[in-house]
Amino acid sequence: MFIATLCCGTVLSYEARDLLPRSGERVPCRRHGYCGVHEVGRGTASRTAAPALPRARRRAQQELEDWLRDRPVTTVHALRRERFSLRMIAAAERDGLVTVDFEAGRVWMC
Repeated sequence: MFIATLCCGTVLSYEARDLLPRSGERVPCRRHGYCGVHEVGRGTASRTAAPALPRARRRAQQELEDWLRDRPVTTVHALRRERFSLRMIAAAERDGLVTVDFEAGRVWMC
């Protein structure tokens, strides 16, 4: 595995040496569009990669009930936007809390 570290700290990994950019070359960056290559080398990306960003905590089913109390009819898209997982929505349907029409994308509170 070959790696290229960009000036912003992003680490890109390549499987072949001939795909590896040269130092100073500008390459597409996941965060900034394009960034310059700071250094290239051989190694594993996981050893030099920046730490992962913290994840948002999972929403509880009680939070779903509270959210639906103000909006008894909503869409699956709106629930996903509020970070309620499809697994939680399906579990709420099994528990009889909501009725879900996944084809139409509608959710009704029972």
